[in-house]
Amino acid sequence: MENSANTIENLIERIEHYSKTSFELYRYYAIYETAALFSLLAVKLILTLIIAIVLLLFTVGASLWLGEITGKTAYGFLIMGTFFMFIGLLTYRFRKPWIKIKMSDFIIKSFDLPKQ
Repeated sequence: MENSANTIENLIERIEHYSKTSFELYRYYAIYETAALFSLLAVKLILTLIIAIVLLLFTVGASLWLGEITGKTAYGFLIMGTFFMFIGLLTYRFRKPWIKIKMSDFIIKSFDLPKQ
């Protein structure tokens, strides 16, 4: 009888140890995945800022160039403003397939959960 009680007690201790270890493992995995996601997002943010600065400089240059061609600098900026307004309207119109779905897929793929 005592052997049976020791076996059950030993089994309960092992289950407890297994559950604690599993919890710790999932906690570390979640921390790792979160860190990987944030580092990837940080890289994307830095690249986006660099691209935005380059785009801004090209836009100012193109505006000045168009202003030279049209004879008035304001017309160049007006043309570029209209162009970017059109791009903004297109982006707003197609935001779901171009941005929302792709960002959702990116975030889901970045977590890449292990198969169980």
